[in-house]
Amino acid sequence: MIYKAIKKNLDLASRLILSGEIIVYPTDTIYGFGVDATNSEAINKLNALKNRISPLSITVDSEEMIRKYVNYNFNFSNKIKGFLPGAYTILLKNKNKFLPKEIGLDTGKIGVRIPDSKFIIQLVRLINKPIVTTSVNVHNSKPLNDINMIYEKFNSINIFSNGINIDSKGSTILDCTSATMNVLRQGDGII
Repeated sequence: MIYKAIKKNLDLASRLILSGEIIVYPTDTIYGFGVDATNSEAINKLNALKNRISPLSITVDSEEMIRKYVNYNFNFSNKIKGFLPGAYTILLKNKNKFLPKEIGLDTGKIGVRIPDSKFIIQLVRLINKPIVTTSVNVHNSKPLNDINMIYEKFNSINIFSNGINIDSKGSTILDCTSATMNVLRQGDGII
C-alpha cells in the first residue's frame, strides 16, 4: 500500500516499525527501506529482502540519540555540525555496543544519518529509537527512486511517499573514525 509521507500517517508508520515490519520512506536523497534498528529479527528480514548481509546505517534525530545508541563520547565538531541534517552518512566508532550486531557487523563502525527529511525525523522521534536506513533495492541492483517502480517490485511493503522522484546519487559517506575525515563515497552532499 502507498501512503502519503505526512504527519497523519506517522502513527501507522510507527506501528509498522514497532511490530517488526519493513517500510519504504523518503529521505533527502533516495527512498529508503527502514526497520527498527534495535530489532534483530526485523533487520534479518530486511537483509533477506535485499539478499545480502552487510553493515547498515541508521537514521537518528539528534546528537543525543547518537550518544545513546552509538558512541557515548560523541560530540558534534563544528565540521560535522555543518553536514547534519543533510545528505551525508557519518561513520562513527561504535562504542556503546547497544545496537544488535547485525547493524555494524564486526566493523566497529556505524553509519549515522540525520536526513533533512521531516517525515523520517518525526517518525524516529515518535518511536524514540533509530531506524535502519538502506537503499530500496536488491543487492547488486540500482537503487529504486521512482515510487511506481518501488511499488511494482516491492508491493508487499508499506510505502510512505512524498511523490517526488529524485535523481539522486545517495548520501555522501564520511568516515569520521580517525583524526582525518575521509570521503568514502561522493553522493549528493557537497564537500
